[in-house]
Amino acid sequence: MVRNALLATAAALAVVTAVPAGAEPRAEVFFDDFSGAELDRAKWAVEVTGENFGTVNQEQQAYVDSPETIYVEHDPATGAENGALALHPRYAPGTQAPDGQTYDFVSGRVKTQDKVEFTYGSYAARLKLPENATGSGLWPAWWSLGANIDDGEPWPDCGEIDVMEHVGEPWTSSALHGPEYHGDTPFTKRQDFEGADPADWHVYRVDWTPDGLTFFVDDTETYRVTKDEIQGNGWTWAYDDPQFLILNFALGGTYPNGVNGVTEPYFGLPQSTVDRIAAGEVRYLVDWVRVEQ
Repeated sequence: MVRNALLATAAALAVVTAVPAGAEPRAEVFFDDFSGAELDRAKWAVEVTGENFGTVNQEQQAYVDSPETIYVEHDPATGAENGALALHPRYAPGTQAPDGQTYDFVSGRVKTQDKVEFTYGSYAARLKLPENATGSGLWPAWWSLGANIDDGEPWPDCGEIDVMEHVGEPWTSSALHGPEYHGDTPFTKRQDFEGADPADWHVYRVDWTPDGLTFFVDDTETYRVTKDEIQGNGWTWAYDDPQFLILNFALGGTYPNGVNGVTEPYFGLPQSTVDRIAAGEVRYLVDWVRVEQ
């Protein structure tokens, strides 16, 4: 099977083309195991709230480009195979973003936009949720967005694939967001861990073909959505164009609030979780990210 090589450089955009419909992933075309001293900026860009990104979903954090919130952890006690990317939110009352908005929390968000973009394939990440995975209102995520989001197809028309979202409950979820189904989308599924610890290392993967998307946790299928299912509702299948990868750690906001009902002291974020963030106890670890085609 012929495939294009993925060249991730700081100056050049790499776009991986599709394999034929129905083909299984065959070759690794992107991989990062965070084995360097810091984030590889040839592969990842950092989002900064108020500079190249605006707050959405009533989230309570500002994303900043700081070694306090985005760094590579090499402590073997984490259980990572080499290094691990750490997204580490901090309590920082009165932080002013470049757009003049003020926040009481800062956190990290990285993406491969304009660096690594691909159509179809299998993409996976080995992730470790915050300790105990029960910090209500914490919202770490692993997902992708259509690369045409800034080129005439704004969200949700660009298509969003949520491989893993977590809001401090003993489950994670996957979802799709498109033109007629977004926000409270009907295309979503929770994954329970059936006695396993959601805070342990787990591999979250999606297999993406022209005909549908299938989600997995540790190689166990957890959810499947087909193109026919979406189009059968008269809705748009928004997943035939390149996507880029995103890892982020949000705090509070609409999804956590919809689960925990908390409005004070912050929307979707209770005081008990604020205390954990302020104590520096909460972080989200990424052992590796892989794309295969």
